Amino acid sequence: MTTKVTRGRPVCETKKAEQKAKLIIAAQHLLNVKSYSQITIREIAAEAKVNSAMIKYYFDSKEGLFVELIQALADEHFSQFSDLHSQARPVYHFMRQFNQILQTNPGFVHLLAEEILNKTTPLAQAFMSAFPERVSQFLPELIKQEVGIDDHKKAKLAAFSLMTQLVSPYIFKTLRQQAWQIEDADIQSEQRVKELYLQFIFGLKEQQTHEVEF
Repeated sequence: MTTKVTRGRPVCETKKAEQKAKLIIAAQHLLNVKSYSQITIREIAAEAKVNSAMIKYYFDSKEGLFVELIQALADEHFSQFSDLHSQARPVYHFMRQFNQILQTNPGFVHLLAEEILNKTTPLAQAFMSAFPERVSQFLPELIKQEVGIDDHKKAKLAAFSLMTQLVSPYIFKTLRQQAWQIEDADIQSEQRVKELYLQFIFGLKEQQTHEVEF
């Protein structure tokens, strides 16, 4: 196959795909160790060993590159959730898998805490569509399946509460460590996931079976 070169830009589809993949992987590596705002186009290009002009060529901007990174991460991780409805404890399996995502992708947490919350940029919108909105589509259904809740609004509020409990210890890392002396190992352990699951599920089941007056 002949590769046509125009103005120094690769037009071979295979080479394009390889260079795009290198840049996305480089962006992910950098995001795992520093904030999005601190990452420069030159750093990404140097990490990927690709000409920095290729970022504009392939993605239009640094933001465009990170939008594609978010979409790639979402597609990769959400494939893990495809068979949750067939599990005996679907909510527990979701919690285990999502907690693993948070542990192994610190850049995910960096992006959420620093660039996504309370912002309406294209990057924030892409993140919302790729992760929270997708979770909101299936997690309430898993809760309804496991707990026996018929009220969709109640299941949706319960799902939002669960996600808050899973994510907030990662977002508020400084507060957690300095004020509460709770280390990463404490929130990443299998035991914590089991305890949080039991509190969540049995709390909901208790509400289903008993009317509590205040």
